[in-house]
This record gives sequence, structure tokens and C-alpha cells, in this order.
Amino acid sequence: MIVLTTPANEQSVFWVTVNFFDEDSNAMAPDLATWTLTDMKGNIINSRTDVSITTPETSETIELSGNDLVVDGNDIVQRLVTVEGTYTSVNYGAGKPFKFEIQFPVEPVIIV
Repeated sequence: MIVLTTPANEQSVFWVTVNFFDEDSNAMAPDLATWTLTDMKGNIINSRTDVSITTPETSETIELSGNDLVVDGNDIVQRLVTVEGTYTSVNYGAGKPFKFEIQFPVEPVIIV
């Protein structure tokens, strides 16, 4: 799991950059890639499930904003972006799966 320490601000905009690597740690462009946004209990946030990355490249930026970054209460919460898909391996052929998670904090707007 990749853990980001820079927090997103509630209902603002936040970018998660995803870099794809093959089994030899070489940059690769996946054949298919999707992402899902959840809380730490696995609950889908803002209906962001299996969002397709159209024509994935070696590096992609996922933009989260508005209701993607809503916090219930005044505590910092953690979110997960799970990225998964398939790629063609130079060594082992097509259809090789990958899956990884990126965790990041979301700071709430404090209501006094």
C-alpha cells in the first residue's frame, strides 16, 4: 500500500498520481485500468467504483473533488483509492493482473 501524508481538504480538489510498473520495475501502460474510492471499511465513496481510466498511460492523475472528499464530523479521515487492471508482460504475456491501494488523509472543514 502506498501511503500519502499530504492531506486533501474536505470538498476541495485533490489529485492522486498513479505510476504503473511491470514485474521488472519498468514503466508500463496497462491494457485496462480502473479505480475505486472507499473509506477504510470498504464503503464506496460518492459512487466511485470501477471508474475506467480511458487509454491508460504509464502515469495517470486521478482527480478527486467535492463529494469525493466529504467528511462526516470534525476528525481527519483516511480514504483509499484502489487501482486495478491488466497489462501485457514482456516476459509472461498478456492479461497479467495488478492491484494496489493508495491511502490518503482528508481534513474536514471545522464547523464551530
